Amino acid sequence: MRSFLLAIIFVFLFQFGYSQNDTTIYYKANNKPAIGKEDASHLTKIKKKSENEYKLLYLVKKGDRWIRSKHTRILTVENDSTIKILNQFTRNEYYKTFKPVGDYYYIKEYHKNGKLRIEGLSKSKIFKHWEGQVKEYYPSGKLESITRYKNNQVSGNKNWLENGEPYIDNIFGEVDLMPQFPGGEMKLKKYLGDNLKYPEKAIEKRFYGDVYVSFVIDVDGLVIGANISKSLNSDFDQEALRVVSAMPKWTAGKLDGKPVKVGYTVPIKFRMH
Repeated sequence: MRSFLLAIIFVFLFQFGYSQNDTTIYYKANNKPAIGKEDASHLTKIKKKSENEYKLLYLVKKGDRWIRSKHTRILTVENDSTIKILNQFTRNEYYKTFKPVGDYYYIKEYHKNGKLRIEGLSKSKIFKHWEGQVKEYYPSGKLESITRYKNNQVSGNKNWLENGEPYIDNIFGEVDLMPQFPGGEMKLKKYLGDNLKYPEKAIEKRFYGDVYVSFVIDVDGLVIGANISKSLNSDFDQEALRVVSAMPKWTAGKLDGKPVKVGYTVPIKFRMH
């Protein structure tokens, strides 16, 4: 019992980085706290570069390897209410504001166009540890989602498409057992390659590119809610939606032993050979 309690205290201190210059935060699925690398599915490294500057690195476990994501950020605390954020991969620069509210900070983070992107209560002003209701917005300013968090873990959400149409509710991003296409990832790639038809107009004009399709695997393993998250043109978009919507039934994802809805976004690549 004592060793378990010590482990909890260690995670708490590590998690919020008090008096630490370099901190690593380990997570399981749905941001459940993990003890270390062996127990974790993803992690955040926080490196204090100077009194007001921090570097945040995000890594995801793929099999036995840890892969750094493209979301490494440099955070500069400019004053007692504003932090400048630089994405080192895209070189995009944007801002967030913070205001102390009891034991939390009320965070507002903005898109690079200056419109509000996300707002809610966080345990830290440097990294996100959400509590309660968090709202996210599209770059247009329209409401995208309202998510409920408890200790940084998603308990539910309501979602909307950018046109304001209600979307599917209670979608999770990472779960204990992720949904699986019949036969696995290689079979999914084969399915897309075998079933994707190149639009005739695009062949004539030698067009190519990627369409990003978002969809949800529901509790029965069915593909639902397919929509375009990044368009190429109408012909490519329609074909990408057709092939995704026609996917066979997946094995449903599970969180805490129960089937849940899991969201995906995949690139559908159109190439001429």
